This record gives sequence, structure tokens and C-alpha cells, in this order.
Amino acid sequence: MNTSIPHRELGSSTAHRQGAVLRWALGGTVTLLASYLIGLELQRRGWATYQFPQTVLWCLIPYAVTAHWLYSGAYLPQFEGRSFLIVATAVPYLATPLGFALLQRPYSRGAVLLSYLLSAAWFLAGHWRQRRLHALRLACLDASVPSRLRELLGTPAGAGLRHIALRPWAEFTASSPAARPGADAPWAGVVLDTRTPPDEARERQICALRLQHVRLYSVETVAELLSGRKMLPAASVHDLWALDGHPAYDSVKRLLDAALVIATLPLWLPLCLLVGLGVKLDSPGPMLFSQMRVGRNGRPFRLWKLRSMRTATPGTESARFASVDDERVTRLGRFIRRMRLDELPQLWNVLRGDMSLIGPRPEQAQFVEAFAARIPAYPYRHLVRPGLTGWAQVQQGYAGSEEETSVKLSYDLYYLEHYSLSLDLLIAYKTVRIVLTGFGAR
Repeated sequence: MNTSIPHRELGSSTAHRQGAVLRWALGGTVTLLASYLIGLELQRRGWATYQFPQTVLWCLIPYAVTAHWLYSGAYLPQFEGRSFLIVATAVPYLATPLGFALLQRPYSRGAVLLSYLLSAAWFLAGHWRQRRLHALRLACLDASVPSRLRELLGTPAGAGLRHIALRPWAEFTASSPAARPGADAPWAGVVLDTRTPPDEARERQICALRLQHVRLYSVETVAELLSGRKMLPAASVHDLWALDGHPAYDSVKRLLDAALVIATLPLWLPLCLLVGLGVKLDSPGPMLFSQMRVGRNGRPFRLWKLRSMRTATPGTESARFASVDDERVTRLGRFIRRMRLDELPQLWNVLRGDMSLIGPRPEQAQFVEAFAARIPAYPYRHLVRPGLTGWAQVQQGYAGSEEETSVKLSYDLYYLEHYSLSLDLLIAYKTVRIVLTGFGAR
């Protein structure tokens, strides 16, 4: 049987996206050359000082940082491409004036702005080109692949499938000759349903594909590429990949957390006191609410929040999820929960080291015990410090049931495998956007 398909070189979809970013970034150095030539011309005409072209040369640094972040963020699902591009291009250039200030060097703000605009336009054009020419195109060996993908991706039906092209394996058999390798629309490989019962003919096909160096994907891997969620193992925790932390970045992240909380203290502390006074005036009870939560490595800690619910009679209130239009929420509480102002005291937890600014949200001990008993992968979310906001929060919002908690866990595990400065910046950007819209508040 002919098992040939038009495929590109052996390598994952992420590796091919990284290669495309690298080539595009190298080509984009022409934008810096254009900025430099414009600077020389402006200097010749007397419209700019000698600092303009010199500043353009220094802008090689933020350009390289942008290229590195886009390269390292190639694993992100395609629907996050535009948001991540905004963050990766804006932050390095926004930080450039600070770099000049620390070095005590004169610079041209116009040169920084020009370099930013040209490089951002270049990378945006590359993003559009990548989406058009490098879409994930897969052949389905098993007929059950499309339905399994829809099942894993959940509602709306098959969300994310618009970002890939799937064709049945039968179209690549001898009865339907395949296009030549190296065609304009190369296929990334073949996707398999790991739940398909063993079959001798199927195994021969898979063996032949391996010999041809065709990339093979499991349906779970494709679902992760499309959704930004780690697909949970069906049965045993032993099916999980070997998860490890990132000690170097953990140390850097801890220093950044402490520095940001201390630097913004004059902003958030008065705001916290002002909202706390409003809480006292709005309903009887204390200003603050505390609760034991589970942190890194399963260690318990006391989490602080501004009280947004009515005070319960001791012994009458058990741990339960907040619901939409929860009757326990006060009038002011509904507003501060929507704006996430009730979370402000947790900056004290961040300063103490109980939490990070970004990470999986800390859960109550009762829920942790229950979820760990029923969801084998649940304890893995405690490999890092919990956070004020996280990947699950910006993608899913509040989890109000065990089923939604399973989905939330899949996002948390995805974050644990990929967390980095670039992903944390994307989460921070999406958090600000969400606070302005109130997404996920209850």
C-alpha cells in the first residue's frame, strides 16, 4: 500500500513555527537598517541630532529580545498569536528608555518610536504570513480523530478546529495519489487516535510512516496545540509526562514579584484601605477575610482578601463554590469582585512568598483533598507558587464545579510545562484586559 503523503521535514509543528519566526526575524533586520538610513538623512537635513542614528543601533537589543520571545512562544495556540505579538513587541521597546537612563546615555525618543513601529509592522506581517502559509495540516489515520478532537476541545463544537486542516487517510492511498513532496501546502504529518484497538495492518502503516520520517501526532497533542490546555490522562497518573520546575526562572520570578509589589506599594496600599473602608460601611463584619489555602509543594498558608460576602454564622457555612448571582455577595462585593479589587491584600501574600503574581490560583484544602482523590493529576499544580492570576483564569475564568475544575487543571498543567517570562507577560496583558471587562467574576 502506498503510504506516501506530501510532508515537510521531520519536526513538530512548534519547531516549524520557531524556524519560521527565526527566518522572519533575521530578515527583519532590514527594518533597523531602514531606520538607520532614515536617521542619517534626517541628521543630514538638520532635522535630527547625531543621537538619532546611534539610538537606532542600540535598538538592536529590544529587537533581539522581541525575536527571542516570539521564538520561545511558538508553542502557544494560534488564537493567542496576535495578543502575544502585542506583548512581545511592545514591552522590550517600552523598557528601552529605562535602559538608557540606567546607562546615563542620551538617546532619541523618536528613533525608539520609529524602530518600534517598523519592527512591530514587520512582525505583524510575519504573523499573518505564518497563519496563511503554515497552518497545521494533518492526515487522519483513524476515522475517529475528528470526533475525538471535538470531544477533547469541548464546546463550542470543535472550537479550535478552524485553525487546522484535516484530511482522511484514504485520500493518501494508492487510489487517490498524493501531491508531490515540497508542494505549496506541505502536510505536517499524521494524527493517530491512541484509543484505537491494535490492528496488524494499522501497525504496518505506522511503521511505514516512521521509515519515511513522517511526523506522528497523538490526538491529545493536537488538542493541546489548538487549545492551550494539557489533556488530562484518562486513567492513571503514571501516564503523565515527567514534570519539573524551572529553578533559575523561579528565583528570577520571586525577585521580580517582590520588586513589583514594593515598587507599587504607594498605589495599592491606599487603594486597599479605601476599598476596605467601603466594605465596613456597606455591610456589618470585618474588613478582611482570610482562609487557609494550599500553596507550593502542598504547604498550607493563610490567604487574605477584602470581604465581599456577608459574614456567616460560625459553624453554619461549609466550603462551596461561588455561583453566578451568589446571594452571599454584598452590593459593594459584587463590584469589587468584578474589578478584582478584593484580591488586593494578596499582594501581602506575594511579598511573604506564599504566592506569586502569576501562577495557578490557590485552592481550599477541602477542595484539594477531594479533587486529588478523584483527579489523579491534581497535585501537580502545586509544583509552583500559586498566583494572583494565571493561565487558567485568563482562558477559562472561574471554575464552579468539579467538571470545570478538571478543565481548569488542564490549563494549569499546560502552564507548568511552559511557564516563562514571555508567557507570564502574556497572562499579565490578558489579565488587565479581563479586569476591564469583568470576565469570569462571580
